[in-house]
Amino acid sequence: MSLFRSLNTRFEQSTELQPERLRPWPAIYRQPLPHLNINEYSLQLRIENQLPKVMNQKQLTSLPMFNESRRITSKAGWTYYGQWRGLTFQTLFSLFSTPHLYPWVRIEGLNGEHYIIDYPSLMNYRIIMEGEGEPLSLLYGGPIWIHNFDFYVEYGIPYVKSIILMQGEHAYNHPSEALGFKREEARVLPGQYYGMHHERMITL
Repeated sequence: MSLFRSLNTRFEQSTELQPERLRPWPAIYRQPLPHLNINEYSLQLRIENQLPKVMNQKQLTSLPMFNESRRITSKAGWTYYGQWRGLTFQTLFSLFSTPHLYPWVRIEGLNGEHYIIDYPSLMNYRIIMEGEGEPLSLLYGGPIWIHNFDFYVEYGIPYVKSIILMQGEHAYNHPSEALGFKREEARVLPGQYYGMHHERMITL
């Protein structure tokens, strides 16, 4: 089953999703969507074997946030240039005294999936909370979607529930690997893509 797909039919048929507004770029979701009241969302941040710091959206947005105009691109052949707002991992991990002593990070999603990535690589990712001035809904990977703008969106991490700093020996893990999305093929390649913002084919 594709990670990214046309939403029109599902959106029109689902009464639960009617209040959500479609964005200019294709939605990001797996089936089924996590069950969550967005207003009750909180992020758990911790070092392994320690109690977590629990931060609600108000506390998260009180931290210094980035605003970037960047492109997101899919292996399906589309690209979208938009305005994104959220946190850097440098900002988030500054809540700990020695985060650099933990070479691995485990990220758990609201849908039960988990991801493992090395600390240096994760520093190139962004914790995205808003797109085009509005909070990300579950359809678009929210409330928190972790993404590296240099990579295809298929390698992003949606529905983030907890972030755990770890020591010891671990290996990279992303659920999309089972769907054929190899880590070495994550970087966006030059080529022709359909520009959602231009409504025409463009060259990257």
